[in-house]
Amino acid sequence: MAPGVINSADDLFAVTAAQASEDYYSQGLRQRFLIDGEKAVKRQQEQASADIGYDVDEEAFIRRCKASAAIGGLPSSVPQGWPTKLEGPLVWGKDDFQDESEYIYYLTDADKAEIRGALECFKEQGLDGSEVSAETFPLHGLRDRLKAIRNEVYEGRGFVILRGLDPKAYVIEDMTIVYLGISSYVGERRGKQDQRGSMLMHVIRRNDERDGQYSEDKPFHTDTVTDCLCLFTQSLAATGGCSILASSWKVYNELAATRPDLIHVLAERDWPFDTFGRSPPFYERALMYYHKGKLITSFSRRLLVGHLPFEARTPGIRGLTERQAEALDAVHFTAKRHEIKPTIVEGDLRFINNMGILHRREAFENNASNARHLIRIWLNNEMWCWKLPRDLRIAWARVFEDDDRETHWDIEPPRKDGKILRVAGTCD
Repeated sequence: MAPGVINSADDLFAVTAAQASEDYYSQGLRQRFLIDGEKAVKRQQEQASADIGYDVDEEAFIRRCKASAAIGGLPSSVPQGWPTKLEGPLVWGKDDFQDESEYIYYLTDADKAEIRGALECFKEQGLDGSEVSAETFPLHGLRDRLKAIRNEVYEGRGFVILRGLDPKAYVIEDMTIVYLGISSYVGERRGKQDQRGSMLMHVIRRNDERDGQYSEDKPFHTDTVTDCLCLFTQSLAATGGCSILASSWKVYNELAATRPDLIHVLAERDWPFDTFGRSPPFYERALMYYHKGKLITSFSRRLLVGHLPFEARTPGIRGLTERQAEALDAVHFTAKRHEIKPTIVEGDLRFINNMGILHRREAFENNASNARHLIRIWLNNEMWCWKLPRDLRIAWARVFEDDDRETHWDIEPPRKDGKILRVAGTCD
């Protein structure tokens, strides 16, 4: 790649069927973690599955809750060793913020000037665009503020919005270096977000038959494999499109007090995650972990139930049980009761603790002049990331440490014959 420039869309290729069918875990990861790719398949058993899809069905959820109550005999306390109540700044709800100034940092004129200076400094070094880091993109004045943002993400309320960048003030190559440079102070490592090794994912409409999904709200989820989710707002929709947040610690506290039996379900390591055509076809782990004093929530609804009509679940993989379906929806509806909807402005750079914060996207509509376009980065801060249980250490290593896979930097949405080839899903 040219100094200071990241691959353009012309350098890219589509994911082929051969790529889609390759091993989910590289040989290096298999050897490092002694992964037995066939183990999950051998445990597979035929059983009745719940009728649950990607879109949340509140009536079905209520029926399941009534059925559980009728059965009785469910656990009346949380799993042994788990807290009955979590404490700390990450436990928050919609009534805990007076205004947005509590979680938005507005760049000053001095900050913006320093950012431009850091960009020039980086370009003068003749480095490859993927080499942006806190060392190569020096922000001596803004450094302490960015450290405070990092601290807030990992040990505070779990999210911060940095506001004041102007995408129209930079060419696309420079804008990419700017948001990568700033974000490197929060997390120094960036992850591969799909099998191909895409480092930047574009959250946009494809302008094809799949666009109907954007006219509906998405369910709560996490991005599965990153400690810090970073989103840069390149442009806005005509209406809607806000990112809605909720504290999974707040969700836990409510479930622990009212439905501790569901905490047991969420903590079981038997949830089947689809790999969509790769080998093994699925793996199993929990959705919630309590590890080293931290509650970690990590799941994507798409991997658990598919997303019809766009992505069917891989044939042969068992579906969720009725209890799992109830627990999954309980997380969503509990989060909705406590969610906040921060405003979204062009140029926003959002940092979200993906281990402790759930997010969803509200429905949106584009028009000829306004089209929603976010760019997603998966960040890892080796020092500040929470201690991870083995299941998640394997997942993090696959995204942040697997050198067997290539890396691709799509500074613009990859296209072929005018069609967008790839957009960001909720997970890999």
